[in-house]
Amino acid sequence: MAGSLVGNAQRIIITPPVGVDLCGFGGREGPSQGVHDDLRACALYLSNGTEELMIITADLIGLHHEEVAEIRAGIHSSAGLSPESVMISCSHTHSGPATRCLNYLGGHDEEYLAELKRRLVGPAGFAKAGARPVQIGVTRAPVSVGINRREWRDGHIILGENPDGPLTPDADILYVDDADGNPVARLWCHAAHPVTLGGDNLLISGDWPGYAQREVERCYGDDCVAMFMQGCCGNINSHPRGSFTVAEKQGQTMAAAVVQADAVTPRVSEAVLRATSKPVGLPLSDPPSLEEAEEAARQLTAEADANRDNENIGLRALHAGVAQWADEILELARNGPQQREVPFEVQALRIGDMGIVGLPGEVFVEYAANIREAGALPVMATAAYTNGNIGYVPTADAYAEGGYEIENAIRYYGTTMQKPESEALILFAAGQAIAQLVR
Repeated sequence: MAGSLVGNAQRIIITPPVGVDLCGFGGREGPSQGVHDDLRACALYLSNGTEELMIITADLIGLHHEEVAEIRAGIHSSAGLSPESVMISCSHTHSGPATRCLNYLGGHDEEYLAELKRRLVGPAGFAKAGARPVQIGVTRAPVSVGINRREWRDGHIILGENPDGPLTPDADILYVDDADGNPVARLWCHAAHPVTLGGDNLLISGDWPGYAQREVERCYGDDCVAMFMQGCCGNINSHPRGSFTVAEKQGQTMAAAVVQADAVTPRVSEAVLRATSKPVGLPLSDPPSLEEAEEAARQLTAEADANRDNENIGLRALHAGVAQWADEILELARNGPQQREVPFEVQALRIGDMGIVGLPGEVFVEYAANIREAGALPVMATAAYTNGNIGYVPTADAYAEGGYEIENAIRYYGTTMQKPESEALILFAAGQAIAQLVR
């Protein structure tokens, strides 16, 4: 049932100390050497008198689902919101600190990560405590800073550029103003891997989404909180890549789209708010044969030994970690095929005429298109890296094509890839969740 809206937004700085390892690229030459721009976390609280929602966004590579559960429990304790009413979404910057959702791409600073969980709880309580009457508007604005990266070359899929491949050509935007029309928050979702800055960068940064958020706040003033939700960019890279100057231009492009669409987006002061969550167990592939697993373990252990004295500490850690992963696969192979699953939460929120589906992984862009088609609301966003990060979530068709996302990346996230039938399970759960939003 629609009701009069109250809401508020808060932001905090979550920049780690200089010297932590950055995450997202393998083989970085060393830990972070400075701060180019601060990382941030933001909280948006909305209530219509009968339902309340909280969206947390953070400039992080991702979070483990167990950490998400701890943060939600903290928010429940401090602000009273149920876990399914709280959505926690990460930008996936590759110039932020290593977190528990990824292995071997940087060591974890446990003291920082413990403090991070506490800090992500704080803004939620402050946002709720400061809630006042608000009005909202939702729209979709044409804009893109990405390119499909699954390029066919010499009979193989590589991480390259595929300008003819699917991407996200727009941003789904939520505007929140106070009763007098003053901006409270601007939240938007768009899909483009934050990899404008490459693995040679050793400065802490939010990459292009960080620039976009700061530019939106420059346009609206400090009282407005800008919040970015990363879309289904598992097969989409920011484009072009290369420098802070390029990242700044991409951020300005995105901010311009958010600001320009504002003037033609009507506001309402009453809206339906709903939240639902559908847990799914995605089936994992069986391990390889024992002989294949033994050969892989021998090869990867030899590579780790050869790099034991490598001056590049990132490469040393990467090879040692991958050898450890190979040992885990070998142990699975010794035990034979088993019924194994990875937990995957499909969460959905409704904010008036906008739906947001949250998926915990590096989800391919085709999922967003399918969910948008199935959505019964005018604006339907799909945010990846939300409530956890299990690794890449390809479409069923992509498995036969192969490529990094299917063949190699799982070693940084877990043991074996989820099976191709996972796509159907995810889309079915998303359809169920969306149906509950519009009941």
